[in-house]
This record gives sequence, structure tokens and C-alpha cells, in this order.
Amino acid sequence: MKKLVFTLLLALPLSLMSQPHHHKGMKMNPEEQAVLKAKAMRLHLDLTEAQEGKIKNVIQNQLQAMKAYREKAQMEKPSEYERKLHQLNSQLALQEQMKTILSAEQFEQWKNVKGQKNRMSMRPQRSRPPQKRGMKPRDSPRKEG
Repeated sequence: MKKLVFTLLLALPLSLMSQPHHHKGMKMNPEEQAVLKAKAMRLHLDLTEAQEGKIKNVIQNQLQAMKAYREKAQMEKPSEYERKLHQLNSQLALQEQMKTILSAEQFEQWKNVKGQKNRMSMRPQRSRPPQKRGMKPRDSPRKEG
């Protein structure tokens, strides 16, 4: 009996892990992503409707170009140098397009926000010690004595 229970306890997690994962929601297409990014930029940079429309087109073109490059890269397997070079060239092209659409003040603000995001992604992640459930860091047990 113990062997049966033990076997079932081992088999249950394995069978659960083998089930397909169902994602809550569908992935957005490039047009929807571009609309959302343009709206967020409009809020953050105080853009006009005309600027928002131009930025939406730029972002949509960029997303389509990235998708096409990914498909091409899966077939050709470019080197890391080629991938980095393509990434930097696309960033430079985006920057030039943004420079023509945004005012000088908006462009500086956009570069600052973009730089902060890059710095945040480059920061090393600190590992925190695991905490017991329900305990806050300040509620940790203290030695008395």
C-alpha cells in the first residue's frame, strides 16, 4: 500500500508537468502593439495626434521588420556579431526617424526614458534570501538575550 501511494505521489507531479500550458489571452499582432506603444508615448511625451500617428507607423514598420529578420535568422543562423550589428542599425534608424517626428524637448525626454530602460535591463539581479510565507522582512525573528 505504501509503495502504491509513493508511486502515485511521484507520478502526479510528472503528469502535471507534461500537460500543455494554456496562456491566458492571445498574442497581439504588430498593429495592436504599435497602437499601444504609441498611446503610451503620447501620454508620456505629450504628443499631438499627428505625431502619434507617425510614431505608430514607425513602430509598426519596426515590428514587422523584426519579425521578418527573426524568420530569416532562423533559416540562416547569423553570428552574434551580425545579430548585434543588425540590432544597432535598427536602433539607429529608429532614432533618426524619431528625431524627425519629435520636437527637440520630446526627443531628449524619449532618449532619457529609453536610456533608463536600458540601464535597468543591464543591472545585475540581486538574489534575495527566501522568506517564510507571511513574514515581512521587519518581522523576522530576533535573538533575545
